Amino acid sequence: MNLIKLLLALFLLTLPAALSLAQESDYDVKVNFEAQCKSLKAAIDDAKTTAALDTLKTLVDSVEIRYAPREKFLNKALYPETFAEKIANLRNLFQLTYDRVYLIGNQGIKIEELEGRILLLSARIDSLSSERNRLFAELQESKASLSRMREAIRKLSSTLQARDRLIFALIDSIFLPYDKNLNQIADVQKETIAAKLLKANVAARVYDIAADNVRFLEMTQLQPKDFANLIEQREQFTGKWNGLREKINAVSYSTEIPGETSGQGGKGKGKGTVNVTPIAQTHVDSVIMDWDARLASIFWGTLYKEFTAKGVKVLPFTDGRSFAASIRSYVDSAKARGEDTKPFVDDVWKARIDKEWREALSRDSMLGKVEYAALDKYVSTLSEEQFDFKFILYFGIVVILVGAAWWIFGRKPKTTQPAS
Repeated sequence: MNLIKLLLALFLLTLPAALSLAQESDYDVKVNFEAQCKSLKAAIDDAKTTAALDTLKTLVDSVEIRYAPREKFLNKALYPETFAEKIANLRNLFQLTYDRVYLIGNQGIKIEELEGRILLLSARIDSLSSERNRLFAELQESKASLSRMREAIRKLSSTLQARDRLIFALIDSIFLPYDKNLNQIADVQKETIAAKLLKANVAARVYDIAADNVRFLEMTQLQPKDFANLIEQREQFTGKWNGLREKINAVSYSTEIPGETSGQGGKGKGKGTVNVTPIAQTHVDSVIMDWDARLASIFWGTLYKEFTAKGVKVLPFTDGRSFAASIRSYVDSAKARGEDTKPFVDDVWKARIDKEWREALSRDSMLGKVEYAALDKYVSTLSEEQFDFKFILYFGIVVILVGAAWWIFGRKPKTTQPAS
């Protein structure tokens, strides 16, 4: 696996530094720790074999051992997260991925074991749902205290992400015995999968997770650096849902299941028609669209306030394209007016946009790395313009002073010829 090889190379390159961690600057310790955690998370998500996951578990262990001496510092630097929580999140993700990969790699698993896993995952999801309700109430009560509110946001966000991972692990377990030949399975197997999807209430669970994220956005006061993770979570969820929808479409058809009424899979007498497609494609798609729209609205609205709060009059924007156009228009206008743009460049762009918003803006669904780099370069021309103007001004003043000095002191006085 290429990603695993790259990760191994990264750790081999940083191994010498592990021997002298105490000599690293605080900034380097924080940045390197976060970078390695992020790389490990991506590698675990991408892992396809238990062997690869075993290697990644060793790397997680090495990261924990290496940075344990700086735990107190990292707890402060990572606030509201902690060093222990970062490592625990990696281990939880590892376990979920390992279970899924192991099941996929062992098609001979007993059906009873698979059914037991489905029930266990369902119970864990329900448990997290109860925790979610408590945390939403806690968030509502903590708004008077900024620190309490940030802690409540962190816990709730973590819970929502955990439910996200569990629901798709549950879905993997349902489709596991048939996944390799899903389009070729018999009608009786399609009926079995459809019944399991309804029994596990999959469509409603997926809907609830997306709806909870919409609710979370409505109740939360977000900081700029919160958005990168939220955007990534939404993108991953949408990608997983699109994959699930294809699977549902492959097995979805009208079939009669004893004791089920039509449509929603509710209990009833006699036989009913089961078709999970309308729920999946209408309700879930609708709430995901709402999630996208809400996140985009809050993101661009909060970003716009970064400029208006500093008195910078940029054109309103609602997406990446209009944001880029607005900033370019402001730069062009500032150059034309010859105004002092140092406060904009230093206090707004460099101190806020580039420092706090760059990671989120660099996501392809928002602005993208290439466009952000181009826009950053365009803004930097304001500093170049100011430098050139001052240089010319100073040079002109020097020339004038030199000319004046020559005029006053450099001229030779006229000498009078003595009378003969």
